[in-house]
Amino acid sequence: MSLLLRMNALRVTFSWMFLLLLALVFDQGAGRANQSPTLCKVASLPSDIQNRLKSDFGSWKIQEPTDLSPRAHERRESEMPLECSGIAVGHFESAKTRSYAILLVPVAHADGGYRFLVFSEKAGQPTYEARLLDKLDQNGAANYFIHRTPISKFFDEPSRKKFQAHTVDGILLVDSAENEYEVEVYFWSGGRYRHEPIDY
Repeated sequence: MSLLLRMNALRVTFSWMFLLLLALVFDQGAGRANQSPTLCKVASLPSDIQNRLKSDFGSWKIQEPTDLSPRAHERRESEMPLECSGIAVGHFESAKTRSYAILLVPVAHADGGYRFLVFSEKAGQPTYEARLLDKLDQNGAANYFIHRTPISKFFDEPSRKKFQAHTVDGILLVDSAENEYEVEVYFWSGGRYRHEPIDY
């Protein structure tokens, strides 16, 4: 009798373990599938930035993976970790504060241009200062996406001194157009953003 009880207990235990493992696998797959849409939502940004986007850029939206051209989508898939194509979060200006780089495209025609902005925390305040880094007023925006990158990936110590690139992170603006593949790294230097073309 006790052997039968033990076997039943083992069967129940293994059934529960299998169900938990199955739930874990499906949950991770769903997490990966939903990662990009969640990260690309305006709601993922601080409320001050959300308000600024509504008031100043009401006819624009964040560049999403679904807005990208096939070439840009393929190029973006090679980036690790996979982040939103229109939002990059990092220590772009200071190691102590986070900044938000945002690539906006028109709501009505997502390929019709872009606005590339960075919102940075003002010291000791809950508000953010906006800087326009680049813009495009013609078709082709579907070829662009942004990505956070460590500055050390592109600048060794002598280069950091030369360009005064002393922050932790930079921002990649990737153009995946068929005949114009190029990447620019934007970085904070001497109180402003600079950019340099890079081989990437």
